[in-house]
Amino acid sequence: MSLLILSLLALQSVSAASPAQPTAEIAAAIRDEQDIDQIRAAIVSGRLDDAAALIGIFDAAHPGSQPASLVLAKGELALEEGSAAKADELTRAVPASGPARCSVERIRALAMAERGQTDAAIDSLAGVTEHCTADWRIWRALGTQLAQKGQMEASRFAFTQAMQGSPSPALIRNDQARALIRAGDIDAAAQVLRVADGAPAPDRETIRLQDFLAGMRGLEPARAAADSDEMWAQRLVDAAQGARRADHPSLAQALMSEALLVSPRYDPRLLAEAQIP
Repeated sequence: MSLLILSLLALQSVSAASPAQPTAEIAAAIRDEQDIDQIRAAIVSGRLDDAAALIGIFDAAHPGSQPASLVLAKGELALEEGSAAKADELTRAVPASGPARCSVERIRALAMAERGQTDAAIDSLAGVTEHCTADWRIWRALGTQLAQKGQMEASRFAFTQAMQGSPSPALIRNDQARALIRAGDIDAAAQVLRVADGAPAPDRETIRLQDFLAGMRGLEPARAAADSDEMWAQRLVDAAQGARRADHPSLAQALMSEALLVSPRYDPRLLAEAQIP
């Protein structure tokens, strides 16, 4: 075999063993997706300020470029910041198809719930639980929407699912208690809010709901040793509002009068609350 043929065969062997290098355009696209992955990782880990800063850097480096993955990341950030409606507006141009389908459907379902579109929200939220991986936000919203339709057993199931995945069980517990209060089941609401012995102390919102329920039951809450005068005054107001809700006007007035006496400073909002029949 000639030397020329041997040389050509050797070159072909080297070419087959060495993959082609990506073009500059492909390499840039890979880097961009890696940058977006960093943004989404920051969102998932709760580093929302970092995510917002990374989005700003990306936008500055790519003026006018809005890949779907970046748009979805912006929507996820808005969702984490507390606005499903804003997330929906940001991602409205992204079709609910392909790899983005579940992310888009999740945002749109939560936006419907936030806007009070109960029937449409229930359908969309249920669809996400059936066809996608539903997170605690989906289950929480579904529990709230089902309770508004009076479907309390289904609502209880949804809140149980939300509790299992939520980073803040107290948030889910308080939402479920509010739903039960609206449904008129104050005993079930009180049970949901009951804190087990040895568990961490209830958060401020749980205490407010417990006081509201005490008033609804015709009871005055018990002052804790750690309550400042200002905190105790607010707790009395919460109980008074519950008493008023359950048509206990005498108790409501007594609780409001005590709150005015206990409050360490003049509070026009407290005075206005006391004057409500």
